Amino acid sequence: MPRALVVADDLTGATDTAHAFAKRGYRTNVQVAPEGAPPDSTVLAVNTDSRYADPGTAAERVRRTISRTDAPVVYKKVDSTLRGNITIEVEAAMSGFDLAIFAPASPAVGRFTVCGTHLVDGRLLADTEYVDDPNGPTSARLPALFEGSGRPVEHLGIGTVAAGPEAVREALGAVSPGAVVACDSTHERHLEAIARAGDELDRAALFVGSSGLAEGVAVPGDSDGTAPRSTAIGDGGALGIVGSVSERSLDQLAALSEDWVIAISPETLLGDPERAGREAGRRATGRLAGGQHAVVTAAPDRETVERTLELGRERGLVGEAVRKRVATALASAARAGIADASGLFVTGGDVAMAVFDALAVGSLSLSGEAVEAGIPVSRLDGGVADGLPVVTKAGGFGERETAVNCLRYLGGDHE
Repeated sequence: MPRALVVADDLTGATDTAHAFAKRGYRTNVQVAPEGAPPDSTVLAVNTDSRYADPGTAAERVRRTISRTDAPVVYKKVDSTLRGNITIEVEAAMSGFDLAIFAPASPAVGRFTVCGTHLVDGRLLADTEYVDDPNGPTSARLPALFEGSGRPVEHLGIGTVAAGPEAVREALGAVSPGAVVACDSTHERHLEAIARAGDELDRAALFVGSSGLAEGVAVPGDSDGTAPRSTAIGDGGALGIVGSVSERSLDQLAALSEDWVIAISPETLLGDPERAGREAGRRATGRLAGGQHAVVTAAPDRETVERTLELGRERGLVGEAVRKRVATALASAARAGIADASGLFVTGGDVAMAVFDALAVGSLSLSGEAVEAGIPVSRLDGGVADGLPVVTKAGGFGERETAVNCLRYLGGDHE
């Protein structure tokens, strides 16, 4: 039975939050799908795959996940840009807890909360591309997310948080039963103070945050004594599957050498995604077998994204249908090319799910290592690529050279 449970609404979020525990020496695994068999671990992160699910389904998956374990610590992972069914899922997770400590900031990757308002890379969340997401944030004001929930909602300002754990603990101890407490944070030490105060409370607290807050959440008992371990790298080139179309991901694709990138055309993608993916995977195999990196994508630039959507509309395909074809094609490419890869790099939670399903992966074992902040290294457990190192990345994370760095890490710097 795990001593800590992370309940995440998407796969890349599950892995970057699980890393916060793995790097401290806890045996940590990610259960790839909500209906899968939980791996034996000290810290278990479960992907409920519910960010774009209807609210009823999302709530049920969260309740079912928590009911399957008696873990003394429960961490409800939410998106650092406030996408998804946040209010519904927190409500579903609250059974048995006296309050929820809500701190979605993650300063290491540019997410901050000031005066109750959430910012991304120094910009108001309302001014970012994330508001256009199919299940984007309903408000940048943390307290406003829970208005109408029927629960007391309180705000813990930066003055209290910056004063340290004792001040935070005193404030948390005074809130109404069943409250959601939205916390400011602009620095890792603020999150550490919040986590420590929650750990020391005499009240049962549900932790709610992105990967940042998880860094300070204590796990009962000693660590497993396992230092972060290197993940063996194979002899081929690294295979990248890029499904995110965020501006950050497109910028990272543009930083790659042109000969690394294998783009699936919109026409072939929409016509027969399985076949288009297989052909792209076979092209990748030629590079991988020679020790060269290969990155398969259906969206090498914004122009291609728009052309794909336009062609989809002409064929009577709405956005969700197009996205499913993209995931199908990229998963097919991964299945065709994986045998010759030294490691796998995947961006975008939905595409990562499709890829792991195609490879019959049941879970991931976290190594405790990371290429960069928020970008952990794991090992595939089960399936046709069992034991292969994998790097998962949320679409909006990283800098311009991040994709290059991930591929070179997985390729052992041989290219």
